[in-house]
Amino acid sequence: MHVAGTSIKIGSCEIKNRFLRSATVESMADIDGFVTDALLRLYYDLARGGTGLIITGAATVEQNGKAFINQICVYDDKYIPGLKKLSGIIHKYGDGCKCAVQLFHQGTSGYGFSYGATDRGYSLNDVSEEDIKATIRAFGAAAGRVKEAGFDAVAVHGAHGYLLSEFLCPVTNNRSDQWGGSLDNRMRFIMEVYSAIRARVGGSFPILWKLNTADYLEEGNGIKEYAQVAKRLAEQGVDLIELSGGITGQVKLRAKLRKEAGTKEAYFAWAVDTMREALAGTNTALALTGGIRSLPAMEKLLQNGTDLIGICRPLICEPDFPDRLLKTPDRRESKCTSCNKCLLHIARQPVKCVEFDPFRNIFSSLV
Repeated sequence: MHVAGTSIKIGSCEIKNRFLRSATVESMADIDGFVTDALLRLYYDLARGGTGLIITGAATVEQNGKAFINQICVYDDKYIPGLKKLSGIIHKYGDGCKCAVQLFHQGTSGYGFSYGATDRGYSLNDVSEEDIKATIRAFGAAAGRVKEAGFDAVAVHGAHGYLLSEFLCPVTNNRSDQWGGSLDNRMRFIMEVYSAIRARVGGSFPILWKLNTADYLEEGNGIKEYAQVAKRLAEQGVDLIELSGGITGQVKLRAKLRKEAGTKEAYFAWAVDTMREALAGTNTALALTGGIRSLPAMEKLLQNGTDLIGICRPLICEPDFPDRLLKTPDRRESKCTSCNKCLLHIARQPVKCVEFDPFRNIFSSLV
């Protein structure tokens, strides 16, 4: 049995293997943010493909926090019935697969993965105290809806230059009040978001958190600051921290990191030891995402302190990738080349593997 095939407990949730489907916007909701048949089909395929824990693409907790036109919404009770269908599909066809919804607020347009994003006119540095507290409450209320919809956990997008990440980063947070300045002040927003979520979902419901390892931005945060954030989150009771990185220019950044990592694959693996030390003495699990493509690389990460392997782009082109590695003799690495065309595609269209789209060659021959 490969380590990747062993189960692990995250909070109160038993995960059947070490594969985590890292959240990626699908651009498959309808224009009002409701779950569609296309979304249900996507997660049907992912659940049947063998992933142990699936995190949906970012779901906005406030209407002004929406980045993409066809993004999942969770800011109102009217979205619960559709989300129930989504969790139901995953549970029915996933052979024990667990699932979570990733809570999200875009923040100031122009950061993160949001190429072609809708600008809602939000400005972190100008937003009022009253509106900050309203957004904190919105994260809590959204988490309650996720639990009511039958999901096994709730995830929070705290990386990649979106709102929570913007509060943490000294480059994007220029506030001079209690929400800005020192690292403790810049952490205040995310700690209050965590508290609001925990108050809504209860003490045993798993909370997962995506966090940068570094901003890769001049004068931004590095591993020293993010280790402190991880420690605080773990001490408060976050059940899993998923490591990623970067704030802006993600396509170029990831291409650069992928090239530098070479055969080592996992381009945020350098942060594992430091983060593991920060989490020492807590029950918080550690996941790693970013450029992981082969079973040997996964096994090495798991043996060296990573609890779950976060993948997404490989699952866009091969939703059955986990089952292929764990249940068949075919142990080839993912055919995903990290071309990142899928990231550019989702700005305006449903997510898909552009590189291996069977229609692509047909279309190319006609134009």
